Amino acid sequence: MTSTQAQQTLRSLHDHAKGASIFSAIMLDGSRLECEAKDAAAKAQYRIEATNDGWRLSLGTADRWLSESIESQLVESRDSMEDLLREELVDLDCMDAPPKIRHFRDESKRYVFECTVPFGADLADDLRRTKCFLLAFESMFRQLGDMSGAGNEE
Repeated sequence: MTSTQAQQTLRSLHDHAKGASIFSAIMLDGSRLECEAKDAAAKAQYRIEATNDGWRLSLGTADRWLSESIESQLVESRDSMEDLLREELVDLDCMDAPPKIRHFRDESKRYVFECTVPFGADLADDLRRTKCFLLAFESMFRQLGDMSGAGNEE
């Protein structure tokens, strides 16, 4: 994928994300799209950027407690992140297989949940895939931990 194609996809994805009204802020920063999580208990950002082998999609936060609340709910539910992402993809009529999701702390001390989505067959397919995966990723995490603003008050 050329950098021009990546920019086209990110611009289209930016417009689509804005129209979806599921993020509190959306910013296209060079070769990366950043979307601020809406109603999360702490600041968290979804990011998508092109790499050599596909689109790197992530949710990151500097807040340890928020990361742990997501982890805790995953442990309690015994669901894998890939299974949860698959369910969200199916709900969006996207039958693509979910990639392996990694969880780590990066060099800037942010807690990151990340996967790499392979590029699509062409520009239209690539845009379809990135839209599906971004929306599915957001929907999956909105339901985990304290990402929806509801907290764990029950």
